[in-house]
Amino acid sequence: MDKPDIPTPVPRRERDIMEFYRERIMYMLAVAIVVFITPFAVLNFYQGHTLLGIAIMGVVLTFCVDGVAIHLKKRPPIPFTFLLLPTIAAIGLSLKTQGIHGALWCYPGVLLCYFVLPRRMAIGSSLALLAVAAPMVLASQGQDIALRFVISLALTIVVVFIITDVIRELQRELMDQAITDPLTGAYNRRQMEFSLDEAIERHMRTAAQGSILLIDIDHFKRINDDFGHDAGDRVLKALVLLIKNRSRKLDRLFRMGGEEFLLFLPDTPLAAAMKQAENLRARIADGALLKQRQVTVSIGVAECRRDQNQEEWIKIADNALYKAKATGRNRVICGHDMDGQQQAEPANAESDERRVRRR
Repeated sequence: MDKPDIPTPVPRRERDIMEFYRERIMYMLAVAIVVFITPFAVLNFYQGHTLLGIAIMGVVLTFCVDGVAIHLKKRPPIPFTFLLLPTIAAIGLSLKTQGIHGALWCYPGVLLCYFVLPRRMAIGSSLALLAVAAPMVLASQGQDIALRFVISLALTIVVVFIITDVIRELQRELMDQAITDPLTGAYNRRQMEFSLDEAIERHMRTAAQGSILLIDIDHFKRINDDFGHDAGDRVLKALVLLIKNRSRKLDRLFRMGGEEFLLFLPDTPLAAAMKQAENLRARIADGALLKQRQVTVSIGVAECRRDQNQEEWIKIADNALYKAKATGRNRVICGHDMDGQQQAEPANAESDERRVRRR
């Protein structure tokens, strides 16, 4: 079977590090089990261990069913957790009939727990496997071999736990790097595009409201010129911290570039967004982000509307922000009060001259 084309997910924080990759892992496991475990089932049938052969074939068939479904890009019919049931049964029968040779299957069984189950369940299941297998080995092989088995399997569980813990930390760091701006800690533009597309689709399906605030620091170039780029960086960090402290947990702040930020307010109608924008503008003006000079922002506000793509949505807020800059700065403008001006503005990226005028 060919390897299925499983799309790469958009980075986001997840508790279960295997969630995005479990189907890919299970597909490869299914192929490996069919190739390497089937001969053991045939061998046990040949040796007269019919029950054990049936149990092993049960493992092969259940994994094969899910593997074929994944290959066909369909939802696996057997929940991955249930795949452990025939596996545990086969390991138990192998322990009972083959002694220490059967105990060797506990080691891949531990690995399978971590691939199939969420982390906490995997730890509990692997410890349960150790607790069940230890007395069986003790009864058939004696204390000396049972002690070696318990220590080696326990070490395997600990090592797998450490490895998955390190992987989880590395994944968290990589995801943070992929979706956040390294200077300010705000989400980056790539994550913004994903979040706004998701909000537009949600609005089309459920009419869920959402608004954006396009925030630009007034005269930011002068701050850099007069006090240095270190001061400018401190202002950016302080601004992000202030906005996050004055926002809800579900709100998302993105750095679009330079001194421009976008705050996405889910489930927020235009009137509430305007109130939030004015509150932020006032807080920032009084916030002493820079000791040597007052720092202010201009804000353009736009609400998600039907038959509107991401670029058009941002453009409405962008035009409002431009008007706020042109009419004196340190103010909030609603983009939907400028319907006539929306048609006059081109829908493409703004010019360098307009960028300069903002500052």
